[in-house]
This record gives sequence, C-alpha cells and structure tokens, in this order.
Amino acid sequence: MTVSAYRDYPYHAGGASLTRAPQHALWSVVGAIGGEHRYYALDTLWTVREWMDAAIGGPGMRRAGGRGAEVAVGDVIDSWRVLVADRPRRLAMEFGMKAPGHGVLEFDIEPVHGGARLAATAYWKPQGLAGLLYWRAMEPAHLVLFRRMTAEMCRRAERQAGDAAQPEAANTPEPAPQRG
Repeated sequence: MTVSAYRDYPYHAGGASLTRAPQHALWSVVGAIGGEHRYYALDTLWTVREWMDAAIGGPGMRRAGGRGAEVAVGDVIDSWRVLVADRPRRLAMEFGMKAPGHGVLEFDIEPVHGGARLAATAYWKPQGLAGLLYWRAMEPAHLVLFRRMTAEMCRRAERQAGDAAQPEAANTPEPAPQRG
C-alpha cells in the first residue's frame, strides 16, 4: 500500500475539534496515543474491542504507547502500526486487530487563526459482506467516539500549552505579606 492509498478506501467516519493550543502542542498529545494514555475517550469501548480481538488470537491486549512528539513511521502503538508521522501535521496508523477488512486511523492537525483544528478519520476497506457488516456495526460508535476523542485531545493540548507558557507561575510560592 502506498502511504496515502488508504484515503481511497470506500468507507470513512470521523470527527473534529478546534483548539486554542498551537499545532506543536496538539501533535505531542496525538503522538502519545495508546499505552497508558489509551484513546482519550470511550476507553471502555476500545477495551471491549481489544478483548474480542485477543479472544480470537489477535494482538488486542498489547499495550505500547506512542512516543509523543517523537512518534515515527514503523512504531507500534498498541495494535496499530504507524504508517505516516508527518510532524506536526499528520499521524496515520494501520489497524492491526483481526477484522474482515483493512483499516487506517488518521489524525490531521491544521493550523488555524489562534490555534489548530484536529480531525480524526477512520478509513475502511471491507473484505466481502462480513467486512461491510463490520463497518456498518462500528460506524455509529466511530461518529461519537471521534468527536469526543478530538475534543479531549484538544483540551489536553490546551492544558499542556498553558502549563508550558507559565512554568514559573505554577511553581513559585506567593511572596509573604510585608508587615508595616
């Protein structure tokens, strides 16, 4: 598969959010997906899917988080393999769980006036009727999941950017009042 061939897959679903955080702060949060950070939203659904995969011999319960801003092509993040790591604009990961088709999850980060826009899109190429039914069963969850996921990632990037902008204010004690 060429790097962006997945964009020609016949099915896709996604969500997007805006943030005041700069693009590089959002990239750091996106690149840290998986492992101990999990997926930022509806983690119980992700866990159920991982259990289902593990039950049929897949890599579902494997935990390996992203490396934040240093995520690179070829990295393994849980059951995903990084296909594209175009810092700070795009992260695309190939779905590694057992399923009747081929999937890719892509994050696009666009700078916008005063911040950034994060879009998460799942692309799916079904294998036969089972693959089509699988997609149709997962599509409603994807629509909710990706809106919540991108909103939480944006919130964390804003918090991270705010912490970075005021490192001394958070760690400096208040001066003692002067007695006169």
